[in-house]
Amino acid sequence: MKNGKYSISDVAKMLGVSKATVSRAINGNPGVGDELRKKVLDLVDEIGYRPNTIAKSLIKGHVNIIALILGDIRNPFYADLTFYIQQCLNKSGYMLVVLNSEYYVERELEFLDLIQQFSFAGLILLTAQDDGVENTLKALELPKVLVNRVLPSYNGNSVLTDNFKAGYMAVTHLFELGHTRIGFVRGPQVSSASRMRYLGYCQALGSYGLPLQEEFVFDSELKMEAGKEVALDFAKKAGKKPTAMIVVNDLAAIGFMDGCREQNIRIPEDISVVSFDNIAFSSIKGIELTTIGQNVRMMGEQAARLILKQIEGNDSKVEKIVLEPTLFVRSSTRQFDETNKNLLIKP
Repeated sequence: MKNGKYSISDVAKMLGVSKATVSRAINGNPGVGDELRKKVLDLVDEIGYRPNTIAKSLIKGHVNIIALILGDIRNPFYADLTFYIQQCLNKSGYMLVVLNSEYYVERELEFLDLIQQFSFAGLILLTAQDDGVENTLKALELPKVLVNRVLPSYNGNSVLTDNFKAGYMAVTHLFELGHTRIGFVRGPQVSSASRMRYLGYCQALGSYGLPLQEEFVFDSELKMEAGKEVALDFAKKAGKKPTAMIVVNDLAAIGFMDGCREQNIRIPEDISVVSFDNIAFSSIKGIELTTIGQNVRMMGEQAARLILKQIEGNDSKVEKIVLEPTLFVRSSTRQFDETNKNLLIKP
């Protein structure tokens, strides 16, 4: 008998009661006797009736769906972050819709328009990067949280890692290993996370009396293939080369390491490599990447808490949460060896 096509009106007619009575029985609300409630629930189970949750949500003014916009769904960091956000939201009866922008601003703007049109309950944005997005966010009248990145004049709820400190920590680790020629593969400067990691690198160089050498700085996207391209450019570069490289994220760093090995540049014997995010792949044997991790679980849980707090109206206070980075030392870094005779690295 189950077909899932029955409406609440059908259930009410079958039992000879009102739709309100059926609704109260299903939702466990008072005003329905135990015997009648059992009849309703038994019939509902028998015919396979399921409440129209979208219709119910629209009565409240929004659907129980929260949108999450990210830049690259293939990036394990974003995947883990999405997983922890979804876990928390599901427990509170909300669904998560993931929208993959591929870092295209135009696509993010389209998504923001879609979210407004369909009365989503809230927005979690992981890839804030543009003035146009910032202006649209200001006009978007719904609960929102920025995670991992922020925009200059955004004054709402956010969850970030202290990326400036992370960049500083990366230099400190390499300097303590004896490296003084430290390069940086930086990501898009529209990303506040990438920008702050680079600024932390610059500050640390100055603190340790090391010059900022522009020829040691390379630009890259946040993708594995982009990191590999940087490695090829790095191998062709004439003159002095860094003995250590800091790469903007783990995906680009894995690509960089792969490209270096193709050019017979050994890691860490010829060049030490440090990056950021601590994705699951970074600890795999053969990669074993030294990286500065973000507490992705806590970041996801805090993002979910902040969006739910706004939706449920429990607390209007804006929170800007900044999490501490953590260094994970693995075999992609080692003590600088002054006797290294590899001409690719030797000045």
